[in-house]
Amino acid sequence: MQKLQQSPAQKYGRGCLALFALVWTGFSCFACIVPLSISLVSLTSGSIEDVATVLLSTVGPALFTLPFLVIGVGLLAYAVWPWIARARVSAPDIAISNSTPRPGEELTLVYTQTFKAATEVKRIAFQLIFRETATYQRGTDTVTVHHDNLIQEFEIPARRFEAGETFRDQRRLQIPPEAMHTFLAPRNKLQWFLKAKVEMAGWPDFNEDYPITVLAERA
Repeated sequence: MQKLQQSPAQKYGRGCLALFALVWTGFSCFACIVPLSISLVSLTSGSIEDVATVLLSTVGPALFTLPFLVIGVGLLAYAVWPWIARARVSAPDIAISNSTPRPGEELTLVYTQTFKAATEVKRIAFQLIFRETATYQRGTDTVTVHHDNLIQEFEIPARRFEAGETFRDQRRLQIPPEAMHTFLAPRNKLQWFLKAKVEMAGWPDFNEDYPITVLAERA
C-alpha cells in the first residue's frame, strides 16, 4: 500500500493566502484607525468649526478603507477555515494499492482518520475526481478555470464519533478504461485526485485533495 499526500497546491496555497490576508488586514486596520484616532483627538480639543473640518478630512478616508478591511478579514477567515476543522478531526491516513495506476486498473483504498473531540458527523465521502484546468488570457488578465468530473464516490452516512475514536474504511475503486492520463502543461492540466470530505454538524467541513498520477499505458 502506498500513502497519499495532500495536494501541495492546496496545502501551501492556504498558508500563502493567510499570510497575504494578514498583511492586507494589517495595512487596512492601520489606514482605518489612524484617521479615526486623529478625529477623536480633534473632537476633544477643537472648536465646532475645527471639528467639522476634521470630520470631513478624516472620517471620509477611514470609511473608504473600511471595505478593504472587510475583504481582508474575509480572506483570512477563508484561509484558516480548513485549519479550524482540524481542531476536531486529524488529517487522514489514505493509502492505495498503487499511486501511479493505469487506465482500467482497479485499486484498493484504505482510509483511516481519528477524531480529536466528540463529533456529530453528517457524512463522510471519498470521491475519485478527474480535474481539467485551463489558463488563458482575457484582455490583460490571466484567468484560470477548473472543472471537476466526479468519477466514483463512496459515502458513509451520519453517525457520532467520540473523542479519540478512529474511523477506518476500505473500498475498491477503478480508473475508467478509456480515461485520460495525467497531463501537466503550463496552461493546461489534466489531474486525478482522491477527495476526502467530512461534513460535521456545527463545524467547518474537512475537505482535502490527494493527487494520484495516472500513467498513459493501458492496464
